[in-house]
Amino acid sequence: MIKISKAWRAMGTTNQITLFGTDDERYLDDAIRFVNHYEDLLTVNRPVSAVMAINHAAGQSPVVVPPAVYQLVKRAVAVSNQHFGFNAAIGPLVKLWHIGFADARVPSDIEIVQRRELIGSDEIVLDDDRLSVYLPHAGMELDLGAIAKGYIADRLQDYLRSQGHMAAIINFGGNIVLMNEAPHKADGRWRIGVRDPWSDMAKRLVYLPHRQPRS
Repeated sequence: MIKISKAWRAMGTTNQITLFGTDDERYLDDAIRFVNHYEDLLTVNRPVSAVMAINHAAGQSPVVVPPAVYQLVKRAVAVSNQHFGFNAAIGPLVKLWHIGFADARVPSDIEIVQRRELIGSDEIVLDDDRLSVYLPHAGMELDLGAIAKGYIADRLQDYLRSQGHMAAIINFGGNIVLMNEAPHKADGRWRIGVRDPWSDMAKRLVYLPHRQPRS
């Protein structure tokens, strides 16, 4: 079975796309550009993005964003308002740790208490007509890191299908989408290696079969 694969750094992790049934690497390059475009819209780890435009305007004015960004933010806010653990407005609190950067640290209890005053997702104002998002208090920040990779992986799968690809593996730092059935396996089942967290240095692999539903 012909297949091609390419890895690159984006979204704060190592990503890999594998396409089956083609040896034309232009398809991989197009897919990577597609992913990078969505990262440019959703990232909060750079000064400029559609989500950062919302954050920069907190306490000042609503911000009109592209439809894809608005729909994701709207869904994230709706889920956040169920108050079961996920919170799209957690940005001010997350940034205290600065995880993944050279100046990462453990914040003080006082800092944590202060930032918790800024993570009320219920206060976010959404305008379906204008496709605008408003954070009403200065210092509020959206952070979609908990769902962005999965969302982008789903959109990439849609894109690959629109281009006629029949099977693919999308791996965004462990966030994995298996597209259709495995063409290199007689039973159509994908095999996923899951690292055993209890083994010495996680050297032992436990292989679990996985099968995608027929599309």
